[in-house]
Amino acid sequence: MDEDVEKRGHTERDAWIERMHRTGPGVDWRAIELANAEREMRRRNRMAQDSSLVPLGGPWKEVGSANLAGRMWCATIASDGSTIYSGSDLGGLWKGDLNGTSWTPLGDNLYGGAYDVVSIPGETAGAPDVLLVRGANLYVTRDEGRTWEQPPGIVGVSSIRGIARFDDAAHTLLVLAQTTTLANAPAVFVSVDHGRTFTKRYQHNVSGNASFWVPRRGAGAVATIYLVVKGQCLVSTNGGTTFTALANADAGATDNVLTGSEAGSPTLYAALRNGSTWTLWRSDTAGASFVNAFTIGGFYGTLCASSIAPNVVVWGDVEAHRSTNSGATFTSINSWGDYYGDPAHKLHADLFGFDVYPDPANSAGEVWFFGSDGGLYKSLDSGGTVQNLCLHGLGVSQYYSTLTSRTSPSLIQAGAQDQGYQRGTYVAPNGSGPSTPFNQLISGDYGHLTSSDGSHARVISTYPGFVLISDGEAFPALSTVDFPAGSSHDWLPAVVADPLDARIFYFCGNQLWKYTRQANGTWLVTLQSTQDFATGGSYLTALAFAPGDPQRAYAVNDGGKIWYSTDHGVSWTLSSSSAPGQQYFYGNAISVHPTNPLEVAIGGSGYSTAGVVRSTNGGASFAPENQGLPQTLVYALAYATDGSGDLYAGHQTGALRWHRATGQWENITSLGSPITVYWSVEVVDGGGTARFGTYGRGIWDDHIRPIPSWATYGTGKTTSLGTLPALSASGTPSVASNDFAIQVDTGLPNKFGILLDSPTQNQVPFQGGTLWIGPTIHRGPRFTLDGIGYVSIPIPVGAGMIGMTRFYQAWFRDPQQSDGTAVGLSDAGCATFAQ
Repeated sequence: MDEDVEKRGHTERDAWIERMHRTGPGVDWRAIELANAEREMRRRNRMAQDSSLVPLGGPWKEVGSANLAGRMWCATIASDGSTIYSGSDLGGLWKGDLNGTSWTPLGDNLYGGAYDVVSIPGETAGAPDVLLVRGANLYVTRDEGRTWEQPPGIVGVSSIRGIARFDDAAHTLLVLAQTTTLANAPAVFVSVDHGRTFTKRYQHNVSGNASFWVPRRGAGAVATIYLVVKGQCLVSTNGGTTFTALANADAGATDNVLTGSEAGSPTLYAALRNGSTWTLWRSDTAGASFVNAFTIGGFYGTLCASSIAPNVVVWGDVEAHRSTNSGATFTSINSWGDYYGDPAHKLHADLFGFDVYPDPANSAGEVWFFGSDGGLYKSLDSGGTVQNLCLHGLGVSQYYSTLTSRTSPSLIQAGAQDQGYQRGTYVAPNGSGPSTPFNQLISGDYGHLTSSDGSHARVISTYPGFVLISDGEAFPALSTVDFPAGSSHDWLPAVVADPLDARIFYFCGNQLWKYTRQANGTWLVTLQSTQDFATGGSYLTALAFAPGDPQRAYAVNDGGKIWYSTDHGVSWTLSSSSAPGQQYFYGNAISVHPTNPLEVAIGGSGYSTAGVVRSTNGGASFAPENQGLPQTLVYALAYATDGSGDLYAGHQTGALRWHRATGQWENITSLGSPITVYWSVEVVDGGGTARFGTYGRGIWDDHIRPIPSWATYGTGKTTSLGTLPALSASGTPSVASNDFAIQVDTGLPNKFGILLDSPTQNQVPFQGGTLWIGPTIHRGPRFTLDGIGYVSIPIPVGAGMIGMTRFYQAWFRDPQQSDGTAVGLSDAGCATFAQ
């Protein structure tokens, strides 16, 4: 592992992730996932605003890592001068202090990470700061992340390029966006009402990617904006109402990043891209002229200058490159490998975000923040030395895979993005925040952790370039072996341990390779099968053996083709399934029923076809299992081992449970769990816990609950309900999901009414019909019926609700009957609630 691997890995990893999100022509998976996530954000907002919907002591618990952070992007200092708000990649927004303690997540109800954050004082005395965040979209929170809103007024926008604030009386918020005007011309939007609404203050008349810089201190911090478009520098001194053109450093520039130092007049630095080359330009004349200072290599797009020393500027790629001579020469703050010997004082590899602010404790000083793939750092000497702020409590690890030992259940191994192969001893959560620290055994990216018997005696995983073998439950020793010569495979190829022999594992490529441990410690590599798995694709992406019969195996490739084997993977039969759009299915996960080897579920890209398919005939054919499943990428599947035969799934924005009894998928996330990518899942704790590895918020446990139920009210009663309008339910009545939909089907249009709710059942005449519930009745929400009506029922919360059954019946009338006599009653149903 070296710097070239680090640099190349970003491009190849991005391509791998893009391949997984396989879609049909013209399908935008990012737009679909954004819609999924914002629907979930609205659901969380409702839960946060209505205390009756909030689960008490929900089942989700955060495991870790408590000490190894993932990618951080940005930070800002709060109006109190002692608090910082910091944004992560897919782990939301966080609040801490300037010493890196007391980290609290504010973004678990926010999707898409936080790439920029701006803080202004609250609207009233004592109110929390108003926070503007650039993530998957532009969001505002006034209650430190409990609820989020998208401010109106930012229209005709294709992308957000930056956010900032003025240090003025109105606490003006600024947004730089690329717009649809002239196909890609930038514009500046402002808010003077604490982010409640935005208006366009300036529209540029030339198309091109833009960057802006707003002074952080001094007179310029009140109303000055510097803007660069196609190498052209402009300035506004009236808050962005008008701009004056200054020098053009490079008219051929297609992209740019602008920063400045208030200590000059000011001194401006612009990284401009021409072709594939990034060049750093400097202006000592406030943009009136520029000089070519330095050619940048491997630029990640982050650039920042000191607010007190015009000669100090830093840009980032694998390392942070610092100049103290105005960009003439640069040296690394530290080599990326130095981190592993001193993580408290050395930057982690891959720098994506720099921020500089005046030091609240020293008016002549400044505070630098460095966002890396290993967390957030602070510097009080303009980058001369750094302090890691993420050594405890910042739960933003990005995991591809976890493996909990069956023989020593407290031991957890995990593979992370750029935080290596990790090992931790489970610490029971006590309150909020990650509980379990992990040790990084080796750096890099690791996934597909697998062992023959579920223990840690020998664990196999992959890095983009070799297979890693960890030997030893108590004191693991690491070794590596090369990928098969001549194989075609994915960026992070799957490996699967042989369930019958701990000396053997299998490598998934265009063919299936078998690795056998020899007596001298080497590995013999042979072909397990001559089958060509490039049919309809390029290589295998998932493989699994049936726990109930290890001779039976299942495999899927990147083109959605599915095979099954009855002789331990030596010979294979192509499944006859040809579900609609199956060519757009990229297989990510396979889970075989724990006791029935003929039942198997396969998950993958579900944007142009079903994201999960299931077979009950040994793989001969598959059928979609998508009732309640959103259009999404399913990363992981695991069958429950509690005898229910249910399935757990991790997907792009959350976690699901498939209920065998209803054939429905249920959203099992809540206010107590993050909206992020759930990349892996395993059932642990003797079947009592589904453990999810997320790509951005660490490892989380969902403690498996009893299965809730919905049944027709009259079941088991001697008196028939007769022929009445039907009442049925979708979703599952659980405290964790907080609501489920009750459907009322009158068979008649233009009906409206009220849903009645009672803790008891009954059977008494009522307005010409029979009231099947009561005698204590609560009036639920009103609904409008047009043949079929839906009502979302909030669940009363409290420990006493768990295991309780409530009864529902719809009362409706025809509004065209002025005398109000045309009333009716539906049949009834009962819901039994689980935690």
